[in-house]
Amino acid sequence: METNKLRSSFRETSGKGWARKLRAEGNIPCILYGHREKPLAITVNEHELRRVLSAQGETAIVDLAVEGKVSKECNAIIKEIQHHPATGKILHVDFQYVRKGQRLRLEVPVVLVGTAVGVKEMGGVLEHGPRVLAVRCLPKHIPENIEIEVSELKIGDGIHVKDIAPKHPDLEFLDDLKTTLAIVVPPKVEVEPTPVEEEEAEEPEVIAKGKEEAPEKPDEGKPDSEA
Repeated sequence: METNKLRSSFRETSGKGWARKLRAEGNIPCILYGHREKPLAITVNEHELRRVLSAQGETAIVDLAVEGKVSKECNAIIKEIQHHPATGKILHVDFQYVRKGQRLRLEVPVVLVGTAVGVKEMGGVLEHGPRVLAVRCLPKHIPENIEIEVSELKIGDGIHVKDIAPKHPDLEFLDDLKTTLAIVVPPKVEVEPTPVEEEEAEEPEVIAKGKEEAPEKPDEGKPDSEA
């Protein structure tokens, strides 16, 4: 991977108010760290930073020149970029020192290429696995992304990390080799619910009550006939 020159300025002031002021002036607050050195607070011009990102992506290695009270030149990799959740504006950048021969751990975007035959001719659905993969490699071998060709996939076919690892001998893949990166699954068939016929409710059996017989009246005593 090529490096880009990027100028930065040492900053002593910190805090949310100061950071807002920097961004309003077209600069981005950053931090430079690594190799057991004391973290260094710096700023970079947003326009220059976007130029580097446009050329190499968010895993760019830069030839960083720090100017001001503390000055130095070093190679550094863009380790993390914080974006505003609503506007996408860059809020903060972490740079990490890079030394010759040092293997770096980073995340690389995964890009699916082509249209799967299982989708085009069989009506299947292509499901995308992880959008990034964790790898370890030398700075000169850092890829901008990892492209995965999916054109030959039929329904039920998938591509896993173990399938692409041999094609990238300069990368050490840190994810589980069984991780599925892309797979074509059968189309989902919506089954209409079968209407349930309501059973006719049986009329409850009504037992007619007969008229209750009047209870026999006890015999009223008659006067004894005279003898």
